[in-house]
Formats: sequence, C-alpha cells, structure tokens
Amino acid sequence: MPSADPPEVIELFDRIAALMPRVIPFDGTIVPSAGTRYANENDFLSGAGAAKYGGRWNRRRIRAVYASLDIITATHEAYQHFLDYGFSLSAIRPRVIAGAHAKLSAVLDLTDSGICRKIGFTLAELIEEDWEAIQAAGEESWTQAIGRGCRHAGFEAIIVPSARNPGGKNIVIFPDRLAPRSTLKLLAPKDLPPHPSDWP
Repeated sequence: MPSADPPEVIELFDRIAALMPRVIPFDGTIVPSAGTRYANENDFLSGAGAAKYGGRWNRRRIRAVYASLDIITATHEAYQHFLDYGFSLSAIRPRVIAGAHAKLSAVLDLTDSGICRKIGFTLAELIEEDWEAIQAAGEESWTQAIGRGCRHAGFEAIIVPSARNPGGKNIVIFPDRLAPRSTLKLLAPKDLPPHPSDWP
C-alpha cells in the first residue's frame, strides 16, 4: 500500500487483512455486463473498463470485473442509468449482458454484516455512499478503499450488496490477483460482438 495513505486508510487495510481467515471459495455462474467497446471476447473480463473509469469498489487504474450473482440483479445494474434518469434518450446506452463461470479460492463476503462490522461499516453505508461524487472531487471513496484493501490483502474477489436491487448481490473480481488454479471464463464467447478494431 502506498505510504501516502492516511492513518485511517492504513487502519482499514489492517482490519481487512485480519479477515483473511474468513476467506471463502466461490464456484458458480456470474452475470457481467459491459458497454459495446468492451463487450468482446478479449476485453469482457479484463477489467479494463473499470480501470479506466473507476467504480464503486475500485478506483481508476485498478482492474476489476463487476458481475452479478443473478440475472435480475444484473439487469438492474446494467441499466442503472434507466433507473436513475428514466428512459430519456440521453440516458440510454447499449450494453451487453453475458454469462461467465468463476472458480475462485479467496473471496471475502461483504454482504455478511459481521464482516462489515469488523471493517467498521454497515451494509447501508456501503451502498449509500456517493462514490461518483467523491471520485469526481479527486478523492477515493471508502468503498474504493475497501476494494483496494481487499486486493492488497490477497483476496481475489469480494461479494458485495447491490445498490440497484435490494437483496441482490454482486461480485467484484480482481483479475490480476487470481491464484494459479482459479479461473474466470466467458460462456459462449464466440457469440459476443467483435473487437472494436474489427468494426466496419
């Protein structure tokens, strides 16, 4: 972790590292979505889009693959702009929803309220934080710091509550932290759109 981190973030990272004994495996189907430029076989699970723009659980330049654990939550997440702004023409952006299989050995479940208490937050605080406004102001949100701390501690992924579908769960995978025997594979990758370099 960078030495420039303030004491409260260093303390957060220490609390997260202490949760390594609570690690769980994950083996199942996940539902990611991506904008059209990243919805190809090479980029879909790269985490490049999240690294470019940032996300609730990752700050810019940190690769992260966001996916849901069920199709209903995935639909809410993929069309979050529709939910926020209605079906205005300016809000509609095409997205591709796909299926993938993840087999992971080191996952931290942040939907477990006991684990949240250990790191000093409630589930409500995690999903209500306005990370976009904080990022726009040039700061790192607490949820982004938690994601960074989990990645730094050696967790391959975190299971997190959906801010768009109450009761729904998402998974955020750090592809550069996968263990040698862990896998992340798209289902039916040949059915995806071509890479932008191949667009007519």
